[in-house]
Amino acid sequence: MKRMTGLKKRDKTDIIHSGGGVSCIDMNGSPKRKQCVFFYSLFAISLLIPSLVFSGISFIETLHLMKWFFALAPIAFITLAGGISLAAKGVHDTGFRIDHFGWTWFLMLLYISFQPLLTNISSWSTYLKGWFFFAGIWAAYIFSYNFFHDQRWHRGILWFANINAAINVIFAEMQFHLERAPFPFVMNVPGKYVGNVGQQNMLALWSAMALLNAAYLYITISREQQKNSSHKIFHILNFVLAAVNAWGLWSASARVVAAGLLIALGVLALAVYRTGGSKTSLKRIGFFTAGIFCMFLIVLSLAMSSGFGRGTELIYKTENMLREPETIGYRRTIWETSWQMVKDHPVAGVGIGHYKWHFLEAQGELQRKNPEREWQYTYWAHSEILQWLAEFGSIGLVLLVSTAVWWVALFVRAMVQRKALSMEAMWACAMLFLISCTALLTRPYHRAEFMVWYAFAFALANRELFPVAPAQAGFVWERACRIFGGVLAVGALCGLLFLFSGVYGEMCMRNALRTKNVELQLARINKALAIPMTKDDAEEQYAYHLVGRARASQLRRDWEPAIAQLYRAFHIQPKAKEMIDLFSIAQQTDDQELYMELLQMMPKRIVDADGKGLQPEGADGGER
Repeated sequence: MKRMTGLKKRDKTDIIHSGGGVSCIDMNGSPKRKQCVFFYSLFAISLLIPSLVFSGISFIETLHLMKWFFALAPIAFITLAGGISLAAKGVHDTGFRIDHFGWTWFLMLLYISFQPLLTNISSWSTYLKGWFFFAGIWAAYIFSYNFFHDQRWHRGILWFANINAAINVIFAEMQFHLERAPFPFVMNVPGKYVGNVGQQNMLALWSAMALLNAAYLYITISREQQKNSSHKIFHILNFVLAAVNAWGLWSASARVVAAGLLIALGVLALAVYRTGGSKTSLKRIGFFTAGIFCMFLIVLSLAMSSGFGRGTELIYKTENMLREPETIGYRRTIWETSWQMVKDHPVAGVGIGHYKWHFLEAQGELQRKNPEREWQYTYWAHSEILQWLAEFGSIGLVLLVSTAVWWVALFVRAMVQRKALSMEAMWACAMLFLISCTALLTRPYHRAEFMVWYAFAFALANRELFPVAPAQAGFVWERACRIFGGVLAVGALCGLLFLFSGVYGEMCMRNALRTKNVELQLARINKALAIPMTKDDAEEQYAYHLVGRARASQLRRDWEPAIAQLYRAFHIQPKAKEMIDLFSIAQQTDDQELYMELLQMMPKRIVDADGKGLQPEGADGGER
């Protein structure tokens, strides 16, 4: 399909990309209008809603569950409908195809599927969450690759994303300046600067993504709009939102994200310059970047002169890193622990999502080798590349690096050959650089709301950077595609059942904590134990239910099953709290075997039975 621009009257919609895939838009009528509304509406929900919602007090998982739900459930519904359509009509009638990059991504999914045969999976709930997460993001890629062709929807989504980010900045200001959140839909974390995104550096990334969107919107307002007064309103709104989001990026004080934004704007400028963009577009990128710098200077001036806001935080953190470069921003011990984990599991890794369940073991081993190292307990490696290596092993790292090198090589070739790219593809390339650069020191790969954007950007870029996937023909291929469509539909249905049942299981566990009726509490825990997504968390809750009973009765017959269940829960999902409680019980009961086992994981300074100082970093809003 040819890219259509400059139409004063658009009876249908703009087609923004050439290359592989089939649009759900019919230019000769509108028999596919319902499919368009279905796909674009669900995809917009997946991109826009998760960053503005959180789970709240109705769930044990107070932050991420609703984000997963709104990010992945719409993708699952799209996959279910698309899989059924492919199974019923075949690839010839639907035009559905998967490009080479999509098949490489699918190869990674296959590797994850067989990973339990290569490594020990202690928490199957964690593994299944990781598998469905990875599969859902892959599905987001292949369906946006095939069906997202509407320029107006693309721009509309970017506008609403920028509004979403600005609202999050306002929420963050409330959290930082007020003792309590004034509204129930704002996370109540006084003194934090996280918004409803839930984590400071992720709020910074969301603000940076909005600023990149603003740069794109600034340079792509059509000439038709410039002939009337409406373009002025759009320009003003765009700059107001950009100013708010620039304030949020600076106040969130994430150095790597700020650097990633500059790289992304540079990539956007390079793409415009090398692929035939207008000089006006290039000048607008330079003007927008200069505006961001001016905004940062204004924020810094306000902060230095009046102490207003958090403008000096980024300066302080940067100076501190320069004064103590050996700490690598206080990441040295965490990275050394991660490397210890890699050395212990070099080939297949510890398993998807299992980094956090191996951290105590690796930290204990590191402490034995280097007693002078400071104890730092966390659930993530502070580097997605290092965490990927720990979880996926050298096999997974080879797949990741080879795919990344392949993509970068095609991008460089497009720049060298001055290949014509649409502005949407240029935006996508810049977005990929932004998220990938920040992944070096943050964790966007573990947040569904950001990975959907990552898949979306890959889809828009790859349709123009990669060679078009060749169409296949023949009875065998058609039959194979129909079977594949059925597999997609079944996988999507299983994912929806897994997610919906998990929401119910989380509610059961939360309600169990709200009742003082022992039998009712046990009944609710048992419901959660029967659900795959919540089974392992319910094992922990069941253990503390038994511990509570034993403490109340002080009978040995109650303590024995309580200790056994707590020990079982600890080995499924090793956490500091269970470690401290088991250590205390081992001392009280003179259980030398349990005492010595736990001692291997303990920091030398552990004396407090309450475990203060051993809470994971980001416990207020970090990944569990």
